[in-house]
Amino acid sequence: MTPTPVPTAPPPSVRRWGTTAVAAGLATLVAALIVGGGGTALAVPGLGDPGDLTRWGLPVSRAVLDGASAVTIGLLGLATVLPPERGQLGGDALRVLRAATWGALVWAVAAAAVHLLTLSDLIGQPLLEALGGEGFRSYTASVEQGQAYAAVVVLALAMIPATRLTLGHGGSIALLCLGLATLVPPALVGHSSSGDYHHSATTSILIHLVAMALWVGGLVAVAWYAAQQGRELRRVARVYSSVALGCFVLIAASGVLNAWVRMSSLTELFSTEYGWLLMGKVVALAALGCFGYLHRERTLRALDTGKPRQFRRLAAGEITVMAAAIGLAVALGRTEPPVPEDLSVSAVRDLLGYPIPDEFSLSRVFTETYPDALFSIGCFVAVLLYLGGVWRLRKRGDSWPVGRTIAWLLGIATVAFVELSGVMTYSMTMLSVHMVQHMTLMMISPMLLVMGGPITLALRAIKPARRGEQGPREWIMAAVHSRVARVLTHPVVALTLFVSGSFVMYFSGLFEAAMRDHTGHMLMSLHFLLVGYIFFEMLIGIDPLPKRPPFPARIVVLLLSMAFHAIFGLAIMESSMLIAGSYYQELGTEIAWLPDRLDDQILAGQITWGFGELPALIVVIAIFVQWARSDEREARRFDRKEGKEEAERKAYNEYLAKLNAQAAKRERVD
Repeated sequence: MTPTPVPTAPPPSVRRWGTTAVAAGLATLVAALIVGGGGTALAVPGLGDPGDLTRWGLPVSRAVLDGASAVTIGLLGLATVLPPERGQLGGDALRVLRAATWGALVWAVAAAAVHLLTLSDLIGQPLLEALGGEGFRSYTASVEQGQAYAAVVVLALAMIPATRLTLGHGGSIALLCLGLATLVPPALVGHSSSGDYHHSATTSILIHLVAMALWVGGLVAVAWYAAQQGRELRRVARVYSSVALGCFVLIAASGVLNAWVRMSSLTELFSTEYGWLLMGKVVALAALGCFGYLHRERTLRALDTGKPRQFRRLAAGEITVMAAAIGLAVALGRTEPPVPEDLSVSAVRDLLGYPIPDEFSLSRVFTETYPDALFSIGCFVAVLLYLGGVWRLRKRGDSWPVGRTIAWLLGIATVAFVELSGVMTYSMTMLSVHMVQHMTLMMISPMLLVMGGPITLALRAIKPARRGEQGPREWIMAAVHSRVARVLTHPVVALTLFVSGSFVMYFSGLFEAAMRDHTGHMLMSLHFLLVGYIFFEMLIGIDPLPKRPPFPARIVVLLLSMAFHAIFGLAIMESSMLIAGSYYQELGTEIAWLPDRLDDQILAGQITWGFGELPALIVVIAIFVQWARSDEREARRFDRKEGKEEAERKAYNEYLAKLNAQAAKRERVD
């Protein structure tokens, strides 16, 4: 039976709700600019007047850019989700990519408009005057905003021919990654790129933009596909529902964190224009959460019964609210955020990225907070995903050991403690505190996380994909049994990574470079956590791996790691070279309470020396317990095998006896 062709022209309903959404977004943008003062205030006080065209055209262009980027990414994501046909994109997916071509074109034009109007806004001159002379060239080549939006123009233009030429499923995935990468440059400029904790604010904005694009663009793409009467609408809608839930959580978490960084108190929510617009975004987010609940409870069930109209109506209303939320977000970016009045200029403050901490004390380690977006949102999502998997197992009647759940939660708690508390605050100023952070991330947290068995939980909780398709469960299985996993979990490789990373990091210039750059410091922390996880997964993990070493070999590997660990601590204590000496010397110019650098380094070595004993003892106990259980399982298998063979021998003997009895009976008859 020949499938019904998908129409290429947008139906009247699409044009109608699309026009309504655009009108709602622009109306909300204008109203929010008036309330927040973004339509009248100058971008840089003290410069000339850029004119009404720039003041109003820039936020409108930015709203169009955000909407076009979301729609383009949503369509690219839809093309990726649609099932391929013999490794190539099907007819529906190709039509989706053709629609994404127009989205990329609007994206590029809007980015070009933002690029030019931002120049006018920055130098305080009308657009035509700003373009004269050498201003445009130097702005595009040397200014962060100019470089960012010029990159967006180039990348968006590159997507136009790519969406026309791509035929394979792998190409659609690459296009989606390119679209998401194009969101990165604008996230690096704006309010989030200055002030205390600006790296955290930038990370939260980037997470916010990516989640927003997938959520808003995904819904527009699914609604468009529903209007086109797509054959895979039921499957696509359910996939999007899961993605939308994750995006909702990420947007809420990143929004809260960014507001925490940009505002000094909750009262500013009600006493400042910035706070009023932020409250408007909160209301819009709550409304969108209600829309998502209605989709899950009603419209997805209606789709299962062949009634897509209810889904299209609700999606149209949700898209209108999303457009209004985009207008609020753009106006919020044009509104001056509350800034503490005592924000002083300091070289050390700029180096740290946050206010100079008070003198170190143990109580401040527990009371200070460090709002890092990467680890706060990461820990939050890790807890939600794990508990969601446990809940899904319990819901269908399966069990999951409570001890594994406790181990996972404790592991996440230790990561959060050393990355989001005073440990992180003082680890940037004292090597000894940093070493506590390092040892926790490399030895305590991975050991607990491995005992949680997250991969096993995911494989049990996620449903297999349909025959002939690939889903999250199949991707996890492929990754676990890949050649990369086999190499990384080999005892020699895992041990080498575990013991060599510390020597290379601290006895070269890498550590000081990481301390001077927030991104480098986060990558260093992630390196410690990942290397520790691989090592302890090889030793005591319960997740499926291609192959684990025998238990006696695991004991040997553990003893070797502890020996190298002790040598590393001794090397720090006995080193005649100060680790990151110039960095800590620069801190000492403004932080009077810092301890003597050599004494602090000796203390760091002592902490390293003594830190591995308790984790090693726990790992040894875990290995022997697993060894004993393995022997018990082997004994039970042997008993079952012996019992089965004995039963077979008994049945065979009975069969022979029966044959003998029949033969004897025939002889008597004869």
